[in-house]
Amino acid sequence: MKNSKKRGAFWPKSPGSYRSLERLGLPLALLPHALLLLILIPCIGLAAWLLSELHARERADLQRTADARVALAASSIDMGMLGFVSSLRALPPVSLTTAQDRDIVYARARAAFGKTGIAFCARNEALDLLPSAEACSPVFAKPDDAVRAAAATALSTNAPQITPYRNAADGADAGINLWLAAAADGSGPVLLQAHIPSSVLSKILADFASADTLTMTVADSNGTVLARAGRSSLPGDDANIAERTGYDVEAFANTPQFGWRISATTSLVTLNAASRRNWMIFLLVTSLFTVATLAAATFLSRKLLEQNYESTSQFRTFDNDRRMLMHSLAAASHSPDRRRQEPTDAENRLRMALGAGGMGAWQWNRSSGSIRWDSTFIDLLKASTSERPPTAKAVLARVEPHDRRRLLQAMRNALSSSQPLAIDIRVTRFDGEQRWFATRGAPMTDADGQIIGLIGIAYDITDQKQSLSRTDALLREVSHRSKNMLALILAMARLTAREAVDVKSHLKEFTLRVAGLAASQDLIVAADWQSVDLGALAFAEVEAVARSDASRVTISGPSFLVTPEAAQTLGMIVTELTLNAVEHGALSAAGGEVRLTWEFPDDATIMISWHEIGGPRYDPAVPKGYGMAVVERFSTQGLKVNSHIADDADGFTWILTGPIENLGTRPPPHRT
Repeated sequence: MKNSKKRGAFWPKSPGSYRSLERLGLPLALLPHALLLLILIPCIGLAAWLLSELHARERADLQRTADARVALAASSIDMGMLGFVSSLRALPPVSLTTAQDRDIVYARARAAFGKTGIAFCARNEALDLLPSAEACSPVFAKPDDAVRAAAATALSTNAPQITPYRNAADGADAGINLWLAAAADGSGPVLLQAHIPSSVLSKILADFASADTLTMTVADSNGTVLARAGRSSLPGDDANIAERTGYDVEAFANTPQFGWRISATTSLVTLNAASRRNWMIFLLVTSLFTVATLAAATFLSRKLLEQNYESTSQFRTFDNDRRMLMHSLAAASHSPDRRRQEPTDAENRLRMALGAGGMGAWQWNRSSGSIRWDSTFIDLLKASTSERPPTAKAVLARVEPHDRRRLLQAMRNALSSSQPLAIDIRVTRFDGEQRWFATRGAPMTDADGQIIGLIGIAYDITDQKQSLSRTDALLREVSHRSKNMLALILAMARLTAREAVDVKSHLKEFTLRVAGLAASQDLIVAADWQSVDLGALAFAEVEAVARSDASRVTISGPSFLVTPEAAQTLGMIVTELTLNAVEHGALSAAGGEVRLTWEFPDDATIMISWHEIGGPRYDPAVPKGYGMAVVERFSTQGLKVNSHIADDADGFTWILTGPIENLGTRPPPHRT
C-alpha cells in the first residue's frame, strides 16, 4: 500500500504493464523520455504549422486589402470622371461669335472647376481657342496630331475622349485632357476641353493608398501612367508593377467606363521582417522547452527506477481482477438484448421516406440518457460524417439558450403526461449557420407500459419561419404607411383648398398632387420598400404632373439610390416644383424648358438643381404660395438638407444641398 500511494495517476499501476513494455524492447529507464517526446514532437510541429498559417494569413490579408482598395479606387476614379463629364454637359451652349456669352460659360466653368485645379477652355471645329474676356490659361498649348485625332473622335461620336499630357519643362507625367463635344449657338460645333492635372486623380487615389506601404497607380489603355499616390520611392515610371523589385503583393482593377487600369502594390518588407523575428523567437522557445522536457524526463526516469515492483501476490490479484472484468464484459456482449438485429424491409422503406422528405429520426433513452439518430438528421446538422455521430449533449449545447429551456420543459411534460412533443427550436449547425428545426415526438413505452424514452423526427423549417417574419414585417409596414398616407392626403387637401380660388382649380391642383404622390408610391412598392433610383423617381413625378409638357423637362445626373422615406418627401418636392413650373414658371410659356440635374461635389454631399429657362422672370418680392412653402419645409424638416432659390438672371433656379446619407446611397460601379 505504501508504494501504491507514491505512484501518480499518469503511470500504470500494474507492474505487468512495465514488463509488457520491456518485452517490446523499450527499457524502463527510457519510458518517460519516449512518452514526453511523443507529446513534445507533435506540439512543436503543431506550433510550427500554426506560425506558418499565421504568416500566410497575414499575407492573404494584405492581398485582400489591396484587392478591396484597388476596386474602390477604380470605382471612385470612374465616378469622379463621370462627374467631370456631367459638369461639362451641364454648361450652357458656347457662342462662336459673342465674347460676352463666352464670358458667362467661362465664369460657370471657373465656379465648377476652379477649386479643384482644373482649367477649362472651348475650341471651335478647327481646335482654335474661343477665349473669354480674360486670357486663357497658358496650359492650353497647341494640340499635336494625337490630340487632334482624339478631338475629331469626340466631335464625330459625341462621346468624351481622354488624352494625356506631359510637363513641357521636364517631360514628367502631368495629367489628362478631357474632350467633349457640345452644341453651339453659332454655325459650327464646339469642343470643350478640361485640363485635369494628375494631382486631381492623385487626390482620389490618396484616399485608398497608404503613405508607408500601399501605392496606387492609374494608367490608360496604352500603359501611360496618369497619376499615382502612396509611396513616392517606386523604382521606374512605367505601369508594369509586376516587374518592380521589393513588392510582392499586387492587385489590379479596370474602371468600367473609361477602361483605365488601377494598380496597387504592397511591400512585404515589414511582414517578412516580422516573420523572421517570430521564427527566431519560436526556435529559441522550442530549444528551451526541449531542454526542460529532457531534464524532466531524466528526473522521472530516476524516480521510476527507484520504485520496486509489486509482490507476486499482488500481480495475481491484479490478473484475477482483470480476468473477471473481461469475463463479465464478454458475457454482457453476448446477452440476447445486446445482439444487433437486421432492419426489416418496412424499416428500410420508412427510413428512405423520411430521408426523401428531409426529416431526421431520433430516439432518446431515458435510463441511459443516450440518443440515436439516422444519417438524415446528421446531414441536417451538417455534422462531419467521417467522425462519430454527435452526442445529445453536443447537440443540446447548440440549441439557442431560451429555446433549450423550452425544449427541456416540453420533454419533461411529454414524459410525465404521455403527451406528444411538438416544439420549434433554433439550432446552430456545425457549419456555424443558425436554422429553425421543428421537433416532433411521442413517448416510448416498454412491455409493462412504462415510459422508457422519446422517439420522433426533426426537419428544417427555416424558410417557413423567414417567410412568416417577412410577411409580418410587411403587414406592419403597410399599416404604418397607410396611416401616414391618409394623414398626408388630408393635410394636402386642406392646404390646397386654402389657396384655391374656385372649386375647379382646387380639384385640378389636388388631383395633380395626388397623382405625383401615387407615382412615388408605385416606385416604392415596386422596389419592395427598398431604395428607388433618383432618375426614375424624378421622371415619374414630372410625367404625372407635367403630362404633355414633360418632354420639355431634361433630367440628368449620376446614378443615386433614394431611401423609401426620402423618396416620398423628395417626390412631393419635385411634384410642387413641376406644378409651379406648369402654373407660373417656364412650362407655362411656349418655349420654356426645365433642367433637373444632380451631382456630387464631394464624396459626402449631393447637390440637386432645378433650373427653369425661357419662362416668366422670377420676382422674389412676390409672397410664396403653398407649393414653395411645401418645398422649403420638406427640404429642411423632412430631408434635413439646405435649399434656396438662386439669384439667376436666366430664370428661376432652386438648389438643394446636403449630406448624401440623408437621402440615400451611391450604388456600386457595376450598377452605374
